[in-house]
Amino acid sequence: MDRYFKRAVTALAGYEPPPQERVRAKLNQNESPFDLPEAFKKELLMEAAALPWNRYPASESGALKEALAARHGLRPGQILPGNGSNQLLQTLLAAVIEPGEGLLYFPPTFGLFELFATINGAQTTGILCPPDRPFPLEEALAAIRTGAPKLILLCSPDNPTGRALSRPEVEAICQAAPGLVFLDEAYAEFGGWSGLSLLEQYPGLVLSRTFSKAFSMAGLRLGYLISHPANIDQLRKAHLPYTVNLLTEHIALRLLADPGLLEERVAWIVREREWLLAEMRRIAAVTVYPSAANFLLFRCADGKSLFRRLKERGILVRDVSGYPLLENHLRVNTGSHDENLWFLEALKESLS
Repeated sequence: MDRYFKRAVTALAGYEPPPQERVRAKLNQNESPFDLPEAFKKELLMEAAALPWNRYPASESGALKEALAARHGLRPGQILPGNGSNQLLQTLLAAVIEPGEGLLYFPPTFGLFELFATINGAQTTGILCPPDRPFPLEEALAAIRTGAPKLILLCSPDNPTGRALSRPEVEAICQAAPGLVFLDEAYAEFGGWSGLSLLEQYPGLVLSRTFSKAFSMAGLRLGYLISHPANIDQLRKAHLPYTVNLLTEHIALRLLADPGLLEERVAWIVREREWLLAEMRRIAAVTVYPSAANFLLFRCADGKSLFRRLKERGILVRDVSGYPLLENHLRVNTGSHDENLWFLEALKESLS
């Protein structure tokens, strides 16, 4: 295979998606427990039938950029939509990183950071960030001074730990960074502080948002980047055209026009997450961490065994023990109340 592909690719294990089989409670991909309302879906499908499916969608998704800009109090030129935030991360790395250039990130964090960095030939520096300790800001600033990374990758709230960075932490990194700072905010609706307020002050900041979590659109694939218009202009050059299909754009515009549905559901998920956190803290055999996202990270004595036993009881969680520092750790997203009750019951049975 080395005759055909980059060595950086053949040496990789690649991204392994978690199981998606039908089970009693699927709590392993940080999805929303709420599908869009049935009447809403039927209405949207009828409207979609009137769209010209034989024509390409608008390459720039102008109406969507305007709606997203209005949502965040920005200009349309600060928005770049795409086929999920993962694809936009790939666009960012392709546009920014020359082989051998420095990239700084903070594992354990989003697994695609390292994957895309490796494929693009980045010289990566990873500063370990234990989930039970403060963010290593001073170590990060020292690495920026000595290594001058071309790109810094942050995730807040972080996946898989649930940690949220503070404004002073992100601002200190933006002040020190010689290149772009990317802040993945896939879970921003569920808690923590957002970097939106720093965009005017730090033109090298790039934010990422998604419709997969709070907007219940994981199956329709929509994300967007937010940054200074000059950055967006350059990123557009490396971005594939026509990445947002007609149906996805139409549904997103309807959801953006009715923010009350989103806000009600997010508030419920946050309350349920805090209830689940309190219930898990009653179980002596697990250590669970606070979270600003829609999931909880927890540790036990034998994570792989517990993962198997939960799966045998119809409960799918995410085994994150392969991440740095996370041996014997699992991640469970906030499901419906019934799913959360089933998970707690299966957790107690499996531990005993």
